Amino acid sequence: MDRYKTFADALETEVLSEMAGTFFGARKALEDLLDDFQLHVEDLRAREALVFSRVFFLRSLLLGSEGEAGLFAEIGIPPPFPDSRSHAGSRTWQPDSLPFALLSGTRYVKAVLWAYAEVRHACEVYLVGEYEEDPERRGRKRLSLNYRMMERICVRLNERVEKLNTEMTPSSVLQYARSISAADQPGQGALASSLGAESLDKGLMFQKIDFAALGLWKAPSLPLPESCEAAIRRFCARYYAEHEAQIKKVLADLD
Repeated sequence: MDRYKTFADALETEVLSEMAGTFFGARKALEDLLDDFQLHVEDLRAREALVFSRVFFLRSLLLGSEGEAGLFAEIGIPPPFPDSRSHAGSRTWQPDSLPFALLSGTRYVKAVLWAYAEVRHACEVYLVGEYEEDPERRGRKRLSLNYRMMERICVRLNERVEKLNTEMTPSSVLQYARSISAADQPGQGALASSLGAESLDKGLMFQKIDFAALGLWKAPSLPLPESCEAAIRRFCARYYAEHEAQIKKVLADLD
Protein backbone atom coordinates (compact mmCIF):
# COMPACT_ATOMS: atom_id res chain seq x y z
CA MET A 1 0.00 0.00 0.00
CA ASP A 2 2.84 2.38 0.84
CA ARG A 3 4.31 1.69 -2.58
CA TYR A 4 1.08 2.74 -4.29
CA LYS A 5 0.80 5.83 -2.08
CA THR A 6 4.38 6.79 -2.93
CA PHE A 7 3.60 6.40 -6.63
CA ALA A 8 0.40 8.47 -6.29
CA ASP A 9 2.26 11.18 -4.39
CA ALA A 10 4.98 11.28 -7.05
CA LEU A 11 2.40 11.47 -9.83
CA GLU A 12 0.53 14.23 -8.01
CA THR A 13 3.75 16.20 -7.53
CA GLU A 14 4.59 15.83 -11.22
CA VAL A 15 1.11 16.97 -12.32
CA LEU A 16 1.14 19.95 -9.98
CA SER A 17 4.64 20.91 -11.10
CA GLU A 18 3.56 20.74 -14.74
CA MET A 19 0.46 22.83 -13.98
CA ALA A 20 2.55 25.46 -12.24
CA GLY A 21 5.00 25.50 -15.12
CA THR A 22 2.17 25.94 -17.64
CA PHE A 23 0.47 28.66 -15.61
CA PHE A 24 3.55 30.72 -14.79
CA GLY A 25 5.11 30.00 -18.18
CA ALA A 26 2.06 31.36 -19.99
CA ARG A 27 2.06 34.48 -17.84
CA LYS A 28 5.80 35.03 -18.31
CA ALA A 29 5.47 34.61 -22.08
CA LEU A 30 2.69 37.20 -22.19
CA GLU A 31 4.65 39.59 -19.98
CA ASP A 32 7.61 39.30 -22.37
CA LEU A 33 5.38 40.03 -25.36
CA LEU A 34 3.90 43.09 -23.64
CA ASP A 35 7.42 44.33 -22.83
CA ASP A 36 8.45 43.81 -26.45
CA PHE A 37 5.40 45.77 -27.56
CA GLN A 38 6.49 48.76 -25.47
CA LEU A 39 9.91 48.61 -27.12
CA HIS A 40 8.17 48.65 -30.50
CA VAL A 41 6.21 51.73 -29.41
CA GLU A 42 9.47 53.59 -28.74
CA ASP A 43 10.90 52.34 -32.04
CA LEU A 44 7.89 53.67 -33.93
CA ARG A 45 8.23 57.05 -32.23
CA ALA A 46 11.83 57.19 -33.47
CA ARG A 47 10.55 56.48 -36.98
CA GLU A 48 8.02 59.27 -36.54
CA ALA A 49 10.89 61.66 -35.84
CA LEU A 50 12.48 60.65 -39.14
CA VAL A 51 9.28 61.61 -40.98
CA PHE A 52 9.20 65.02 -39.34
CA SER A 53 12.84 65.72 -40.18
CA ARG A 54 11.71 65.53 -43.83
CA VAL A 55 8.65 67.64 -43.09
CA PHE A 56 10.79 70.36 -41.50
CA PHE A 57 13.14 70.36 -44.48
CA LEU A 58 10.25 70.82 -46.92
CA ARG A 59 8.94 73.59 -44.68
CA SER A 60 12.32 75.35 -44.76
CA LEU A 61 12.18 75.40 -48.57
CA LEU A 62 8.72 76.93 -48.32
CA LEU A 63 9.91 79.61 -45.87
CA GLY A 64 7.74 78.38 -43.02
CA SER A 65 4.32 77.00 -42.20
CA GLU A 66 2.43 79.60 -44.29
CA GLY A 67 4.26 78.55 -47.43
CA GLU A 68 3.66 74.91 -46.52
CA ALA A 69 -0.05 75.55 -46.11
CA GLY A 70 -0.09 77.33 -49.46
CA LEU A 71 1.56 74.39 -51.21
CA PHE A 72 -0.93 71.86 -49.85
CA ALA A 73 -3.83 74.18 -50.62
CA GLU A 74 -2.60 74.26 -54.23
CA ILE A 75 -2.48 70.45 -54.21
CA GLY A 76 -6.03 70.47 -52.87
CA ILE A 77 -5.63 69.03 -49.38
CA PRO A 78 -5.65 70.61 -45.89
CA PRO A 79 -2.28 71.01 -44.14
CA PRO A 80 -1.35 67.42 -43.16
CA PHE A 81 1.05 68.39 -40.36
CA PRO A 82 -0.80 71.02 -38.29
CA ASP A 83 0.58 69.85 -34.93
CA SER A 84 4.20 69.45 -35.98
CA ARG A 85 5.50 71.59 -33.11
CA SER A 86 4.62 68.81 -30.68
CA HIS A 87 6.64 66.25 -32.63
CA ALA A 88 10.29 65.34 -32.43
CA GLY A 89 12.45 65.52 -35.52
CA SER A 90 15.63 67.18 -36.65
CA ARG A 91 15.13 70.81 -37.66
CA THR A 92 18.56 70.82 -39.29
CA TRP A 93 18.40 67.67 -41.45
CA GLN A 94 19.12 68.24 -45.12
CA PRO A 95 20.05 66.02 -48.06
CA ASP A 96 23.62 65.65 -49.25
CA SER A 97 22.65 67.40 -52.48
CA LEU A 98 19.65 68.84 -54.33
CA PRO A 99 18.65 68.39 -57.97
CA PHE A 100 20.78 70.51 -60.31
CA ALA A 101 19.49 73.27 -62.58
CA LEU A 102 21.18 76.26 -64.21
CA LEU A 103 18.46 78.70 -63.17
CA SER A 104 17.67 79.14 -59.49
CA GLY A 105 13.92 79.25 -60.17
CA THR A 106 14.07 75.89 -61.93
CA ARG A 107 16.25 74.47 -59.20
CA TYR A 108 13.73 75.62 -56.60
CA VAL A 109 10.90 73.80 -58.36
CA LYS A 110 12.99 70.62 -58.55
CA ALA A 111 14.01 70.92 -54.90
CA VAL A 112 10.42 71.24 -53.69
CA LEU A 113 9.28 68.35 -55.89
CA TRP A 114 12.09 66.21 -54.48
CA ALA A 115 11.37 67.25 -50.87
CA TYR A 116 7.64 66.55 -51.27
CA ALA A 117 8.42 63.08 -52.66
CA GLU A 118 10.69 62.44 -49.65
CA VAL A 119 7.94 63.46 -47.22
CA ARG A 120 5.39 61.29 -48.95
CA HIS A 121 7.74 58.30 -49.02
CA ALA A 122 8.61 58.73 -45.33
CA CYS A 123 4.89 58.86 -44.44
CA GLU A 124 4.20 55.73 -46.49
CA VAL A 125 7.06 53.80 -44.87
CA TYR A 126 5.91 54.89 -41.40
CA LEU A 127 2.33 53.88 -42.14
CA VAL A 128 2.73 50.52 -43.93
CA GLY A 129 6.48 49.77 -43.86
CA GLU A 130 9.02 48.78 -46.48
CA TYR A 131 11.33 45.81 -46.88
CA GLU A 132 14.71 46.25 -45.22
CA GLU A 133 17.72 44.09 -44.43
CA ASP A 134 17.06 41.59 -41.63
CA PRO A 135 19.94 41.93 -39.14
CA GLU A 136 19.16 38.48 -37.69
CA ARG A 137 19.14 36.62 -41.03
CA ARG A 138 21.88 37.56 -43.41
CA GLY A 139 20.75 38.04 -46.98
CA ARG A 140 17.06 38.12 -46.02
CA LYS A 141 14.58 40.96 -46.00
CA ARG A 142 11.90 41.83 -43.48
CA LEU A 143 9.08 44.35 -43.37
CA SER A 144 10.01 47.36 -41.27
CA LEU A 145 8.05 48.21 -38.15
CA ASN A 146 5.10 50.43 -39.03
CA TYR A 147 1.86 51.90 -37.70
CA ARG A 148 -0.45 49.33 -39.31
CA MET A 149 1.72 46.50 -37.97
CA MET A 150 1.46 47.95 -34.47
CA GLU A 151 -2.33 48.05 -34.78
CA ARG A 152 -2.38 44.36 -35.74
CA ILE A 153 0.06 43.37 -32.97
CA CYS A 154 -2.11 45.22 -30.45
CA VAL A 155 -5.22 43.33 -31.55
CA ARG A 156 -3.45 39.96 -31.29
CA LEU A 157 -1.98 40.78 -27.88
CA ASN A 158 -5.37 41.84 -26.55
CA GLU A 159 -6.86 38.57 -27.82
CA ARG A 160 -4.13 36.70 -25.96
CA VAL A 161 -4.76 38.74 -22.81
CA GLU A 162 -8.47 37.95 -23.01
CA LYS A 163 -7.79 34.24 -23.52
CA LEU A 164 -5.39 34.00 -20.58
CA ASN A 165 -7.63 36.07 -18.30
CA THR A 166 -10.66 33.89 -18.99
CA GLU A 167 -9.17 30.41 -19.55
CA MET A 168 -6.32 30.38 -17.06
CA THR A 169 -7.52 32.31 -14.03
CA PRO A 170 -5.43 31.91 -10.85
CA SER A 171 -8.47 30.77 -8.87
CA SER A 172 -9.35 28.01 -11.34
CA VAL A 173 -5.77 26.75 -11.38
CA LEU A 174 -5.68 26.69 -7.57
CA GLN A 175 -9.08 25.00 -7.45
CA TYR A 176 -7.92 22.28 -9.85
CA ALA A 177 -4.72 21.80 -7.89
CA ARG A 178 -6.80 21.44 -4.72
CA SER A 179 -9.03 18.85 -6.36
CA ILE A 180 -6.13 16.52 -7.17
CA SER A 181 -3.90 17.18 -4.16
CA ALA A 182 -3.74 14.80 -1.24
CA ALA A 183 -6.07 15.49 1.59
CA ASP A 184 -3.23 15.74 4.05
CA GLN A 185 -1.43 18.47 2.08
CA PRO A 186 -1.35 21.67 4.19
CA GLY A 187 -2.74 24.96 2.93
CA GLN A 188 -4.73 23.51 0.06
CA GLY A 189 -6.90 26.28 -1.37
CA ALA A 190 -5.84 28.62 1.40
CA LEU A 191 -4.77 31.43 -0.90
CA ALA A 192 -7.94 31.39 -2.97
CA SER A 193 -10.09 31.07 0.13
CA SER A 194 -8.41 33.87 2.06
CA LEU A 195 -8.45 36.36 -0.79
CA GLY A 196 -11.60 35.24 -2.52
CA ALA A 197 -11.54 33.83 -6.05
CA GLU A 198 -12.87 37.00 -7.71
CA SER A 199 -10.48 39.27 -5.84
CA LEU A 200 -7.55 37.01 -6.63
CA ASP A 201 -8.39 36.87 -10.33
CA LYS A 202 -8.87 40.63 -10.59
CA GLY A 203 -5.61 41.31 -8.78
CA LEU A 204 -3.61 39.14 -11.18
CA MET A 205 -5.54 40.00 -14.33
CA PHE A 206 -3.59 41.33 -17.32
CA GLN A 207 -4.79 44.68 -18.66
CA LYS A 208 -5.54 45.05 -22.34
CA ILE A 209 -3.60 47.63 -24.34
CA ASP A 210 -5.50 50.82 -25.09
CA PHE A 211 -4.01 51.62 -28.50
CA ALA A 212 -5.49 55.12 -28.66
CA ALA A 213 -4.04 55.96 -25.23
CA LEU A 214 -0.52 55.27 -26.55
CA GLY A 215 -0.74 58.53 -28.47
CA LEU A 216 1.01 57.17 -31.54
CA TRP A 217 0.96 59.55 -34.47
CA LYS A 218 -0.80 58.35 -37.61
CA ALA A 219 0.87 59.53 -40.81
CA PRO A 220 -1.34 61.01 -43.53
CA SER A 221 -1.73 59.36 -46.94
CA LEU A 222 -0.42 61.99 -49.35
CA PRO A 223 -1.03 62.07 -53.12
CA LEU A 224 1.60 60.52 -55.35
CA PRO A 225 4.15 63.09 -56.58
CA GLU A 226 3.23 62.50 -60.23
CA SER A 227 -0.44 63.14 -59.53
CA CYS A 228 0.23 66.58 -58.04
CA GLU A 229 3.37 67.61 -59.90
CA ALA A 230 1.56 70.20 -61.99
CA ALA A 231 0.10 71.83 -58.87
CA ILE A 232 3.51 71.88 -57.15
CA ARG A 233 5.19 73.42 -60.20
CA ARG A 234 2.46 76.04 -60.46
CA PHE A 235 2.75 76.99 -56.81
CA CYS A 236 6.56 77.09 -56.84
CA ALA A 237 6.71 79.34 -59.89
CA ARG A 238 4.37 81.82 -58.25
CA TYR A 239 5.98 81.54 -54.82
CA TYR A 240 9.48 82.00 -56.21
CA ALA A 241 8.43 85.18 -57.99
CA GLU A 242 7.00 86.54 -54.73
CA HIS A 243 9.97 85.57 -52.50
CA GLU A 244 12.94 85.37 -54.85
CA ALA A 245 15.57 86.88 -52.56
CA GLN A 246 14.65 84.72 -49.57
CA ILE A 247 14.48 81.55 -51.63
CA LYS A 248 17.86 82.24 -53.25
CA LYS A 249 19.36 82.56 -49.80
CA VAL A 250 17.83 79.24 -48.67
CA LEU A 251 19.20 77.49 -51.75
CA ALA A 252 22.61 79.07 -51.30
CA ASP A 253 22.75 77.86 -47.69
CA LEU A 254 22.15 74.31 -48.91
CA ASP A 255 25.17 74.33 -51.24
